[in-house]
Amino acid sequence: MNPKEYNELGVSEVVGEMLMIALVVVLLAVFSAALFNYLPADREPTVTIMMTSDTTGNFTFWHKGGDWVKVEDLSVVIVNETWKKTFSQKSGNLVVVPDKTVFDLGSNVTVTMPGSPEGNETIKLITPRTVIYTGRTSI
Repeated sequence: MNPKEYNELGVSEVVGEMLMIALVVVLLAVFSAALFNYLPADREPTVTIMMTSDTTGNFTFWHKGGDWVKVEDLSVVIVNETWKKTFSQKSGNLVVVPDKTVFDLGSNVTVTMPGSPEGNETIKLITPRTVIYTGRTSI
């Protein structure tokens, strides 16, 4: 064999390897895109809540079981026939005991409402994606 034939054999092996690598990369991309559709969707948090209230306008939500929720995601919406008020940690009206960043088992969140409730309000504990608790007050 002359040297030219040896060079051509070497080139065909390199081209073959490059084609195999390209085929593996393409197949990997196709399979990963197909498998991405089978990933489970994000689920909504499930929490068991007990609510207590007093006549001074404080509502306390007790975490009795289920998933934990970031306190920064929690909001409390209080609605009656004439008005609607929203409270969050940013507004300074939510107090978490013990003082931590998550609302989990054994924690409670107290909403201090300016003024006393009129009675017959609807109260919702919500996150940006779901309503965790809905209740009504009566005085």
